[in-house]
Amino acid sequence: MALVLVVAGPSTATRLGAGVVVLAATLAASRGAGAMGIRYDRARLARSPDGASTLYEVRGWGPEGGGSLAYRVEGKGRGKGVEFLVSSTFSPGGASKPQIVAPATCEQRLAALAEETARRGIRGVAVHPERCRASEREHLVTVDATAR
Repeated sequence: MALVLVVAGPSTATRLGAGVVVLAATLAASRGAGAMGIRYDRARLARSPDGASTLYEVRGWGPEGGGSLAYRVEGKGRGKGVEFLVSSTFSPGGASKPQIVAPATCEQRLAALAEETARRGIRGVAVHPERCRASEREHLVTVDATAR
């Protein structure tokens, strides 16, 4: 959001009052604070043939490092989605980025994801629970090109 304040001269600034200056300063400060939040990217991995359900990969990045990896299955209606968090390494501050999702939990969530995608008819999805034990949890879900 951008706020442009054009002041033609001292009399215009007096007529607008200090409230506009305070508003502009508040908007500028709130924009900076928003940059300190977690950023999320979402990528579509696969869809059911009828288009009723979609599998997404959701990645988050924290302001102090680390991030998260989740897989989300959504239907067409509101409240029809379910998300499976398989990795979270957000930094509590400093250089540490601890993994808070245990390997066994990651494996269980991938199994549940496989059941959910099968139940919703999303074909061509393969889960790799053995990769939950790796230090970098990448490629936990792969998708056949025909499912995209």
